[in-house]
Amino acid sequence: MVKDIVILAAGVGSRLRPLTDDVPKTMVKVNGEAIIERLLKQIDAIDSVTTNIKIASGYKSQILKDFVNSLELKTNIEFIENKDYNTTNNMYSLYLALSAINEKNDLVIINADCFYDKAIVEEIVKSSGNYIAIDKGIFNEESMKIKANDSNRIIGMSKTLEDNEYTFVSIDIYAFDSRNRDKIFQIASDIINSGELNSWTEVAIDLLSKDESSNLKYLDMTGKKWMEIDNHDDLRKAEEIFN
Repeated sequence: MVKDIVILAAGVGSRLRPLTDDVPKTMVKVNGEAIIERLLKQIDAIDSVTTNIKIASGYKSQILKDFVNSLELKTNIEFIENKDYNTTNNMYSLYLALSAINEKNDLVIINADCFYDKAIVEEIVKSSGNYIAIDKGIFNEESMKIKANDSNRIIGMSKTLEDNEYTFVSIDIYAFDSRNRDKIFQIASDIINSGELNSWTEVAIDLLSKDESSNLKYLDMTGKKWMEIDNHDDLRKAEEIFN
């Protein structure tokens, strides 16, 4: 099995200053280990899947590239630089990355500000199908959320979804087969070509979920450790969780 993996890592991480004054957000360390370092090593350790990684960089791009190259991983890693990272959002970074890939393999998309248990990364990379990883154990207003029907098919994705028995928190890691990969790219292209450069990738995934043929479902990661790190409180929590 061959998979293309796009890691969205262009953001500034202003709420983590001064830690991000000199390095990009994904290089912030949790108990001495950079977020991107942990993620790449987890992917690199999966022997049953051949992975081609595209890192969509932006802020402090050269510093990130030098750091990743110093890890000397066996996985093929390329960088796609979003030079307009200050005025665009991560859908634009995804669009640039997918535009640079000629193959049409299955796709994994990962936001580069999450610190994961290795079991989460391994399960999503090895999966066959179309999945959003979710956690049923938490619910908060800040998190991206998905809405499912009673057949576990995802029918919506938004931060504004209300808490109910079919609404769950996304943990920002997604898998798509080659057919839905093409649909995601087309949706993102249409949005960007309309002049909207400041949308989240999840807007495209929400639109994809409206297509019944997408068969987008969730992978339940409840009980496995993860933490999205947006600010200093998140970083403290991550260090406690992964201590």
